[in-house]
Amino acid sequence: MAPEGKIKNAHKRSEIHRKTKREKEQVKLKRRMEIRKAEKSKDGGAELKRERLAKNIPRTIDNTRVYDSSSYLTADPATLRAAAEKAAEASRRLNGEGDDDEEDEEDEDMEDSDEEDDEEEEDETPQAEEGEVGATSDEPAVDPTALPSQPTLPPGPPPRIMITTSPSPCKDTYAFCEDLKGIFPGGEFFKRPKGKGFEIGRVARWAAKRGFKAVCVVNEDHKIANAITIMSLPAGPTAYFKLTSMVLGKKIYKHARPTPHSPELILNNFTTLLGHSVGRLFGALFPPQPQFRGRQVVTLHNQRDFLFFRRHRYQFESVTKATLQEIGPRFTLKLRWMRKGLPAVTAADGRIPGGARGDGEEDAEDGEEATVPDEDEAMDEDAAMKEIGTAAGRTKAPTREELGIPALDEEQEYEWKWKPKMEVSRRTFFL
Repeated sequence: MAPEGKIKNAHKRSEIHRKTKREKEQVKLKRRMEIRKAEKSKDGGAELKRERLAKNIPRTIDNTRVYDSSSYLTADPATLRAAAEKAAEASRRLNGEGDDDEEDEEDEDMEDSDEEDDEEEEDETPQAEEGEVGATSDEPAVDPTALPSQPTLPPGPPPRIMITTSPSPCKDTYAFCEDLKGIFPGGEFFKRPKGKGFEIGRVARWAAKRGFKAVCVVNEDHKIANAITIMSLPAGPTAYFKLTSMVLGKKIYKHARPTPHSPELILNNFTTLLGHSVGRLFGALFPPQPQFRGRQVVTLHNQRDFLFFRRHRYQFESVTKATLQEIGPRFTLKLRWMRKGLPAVTAADGRIPGGARGDGEEDAEDGEEATVPDEDEAMDEDAAMKEIGTAAGRTKAPTREELGIPALDEEQEYEWKWKPKMEVSRRTFFL
């Protein structure tokens, strides 16, 4: 117990406590002033400051991160690299490559000795020969290990991104899709009707046949956009993100006006294999070559598995200073699951609606002959494609097998799926 704790008078006890606290603060301030004075001195001051900063590292949730070792996708990358190096070393020892390395070293030593002898002989050559050699020394040296220079190809068109919604969305969801369409240079919005033939798996396969590289579906609940599903075409993977803190570009104070230029992309703080997969998924939505004239930059920052999306325009005020003006929209994503392939289309009993496997694929059960899709199913699918915006039967498209599109009922396994029991610690992150 502190000395002032034994004082029964409350006023006297509080006065002593304030006095003691004041004395401690003065001692701490005096020590800090002495350290500052010592660090400003020219005799070893910089070294003292360097040692203090190296020792006094604050403990935060980020720098005390705990990797999830239950899956190789979320494990520590350093641990995976060490394990791979150990496996490679064990393989070399098992195959007896160590002896070959020793022989190679002996051969290299013999070659070095031969080169030294050749150099001694060249030093003894006449000066006339040296002049002849000097005449050819102006030619550029050719590196035999250098790769042949390839001509730079002109940048191709941006990847086509299909943006759609869940059936019967609200007005705010349509506005958010318009903002997404402005973010992706190749974004195209399609209104998704309600009814048979417009399942998300069927829409994804329809888009894959028509040259789209990805499908982005905005889901809503109680008239609020709450999730985004991104499917990489033609064969996946599919990722599902929870959507929060959405602010449209027009509602941002002093927002900038977007331009149709391809933006630069910054993917920050993705460390694990799962994080790299998410980064590649978003990187495939933008052209590989940005248009720097537009001065637009899209940032996807990962902080404790929350993906913060921002879009800005930068302006250089001087050689060393630049300012940012936000364009919008801004929102936050959190990965819930990632799955191989595309979503399957099945009925409640596990069968494909209408008995069709899609795209003329045959289906034989119990040894019977394969049946052709019925006319109602074909009419529904033709009406769906026509309503989405295509003229069916215009040209003969390549088959599903040629494009590598999975079958309509093919449902692959989860690469990673979030569960509540996985967040047992605030310091456990997965991306």
